[in-house]
Amino acid sequence: MMRKLEGPMLVKGDIKCLHCGYITGQWVGQKGSPLFSSGLRDGRGLELPAETANTLVRCGRCDGPVLLDDSTPVISPHRLRRIQRMRAQLAAIERRRGAA
Repeated sequence: MMRKLEGPMLVKGDIKCLHCGYITGQWVGQKGSPLFSSGLRDGRGLELPAETANTLVRCGRCDGPVLLDDSTPVISPHRLRRIQRMRAQLAAIERRRGAA
């Protein structure tokens, strides 16, 4: 049985311009949220300055509108370990129920 993970799902993807196709950088943030600059990483993976954190992302070349392209879920090693522990605990509970 598949269970829904707790908390907001994080995604990452390329920020691509709708006008010229230029890829400004990579964005990481909560699925479905607006593309604010706080989640934007430049080509080297570095965060942008904090003073621009609450502005919507625009194209770095032509200042056009952008979209999140090729988005994928982000799963941290911490979250993977937590999921593995939870699965082990559920399996132990099921084994105990079967033995009773």
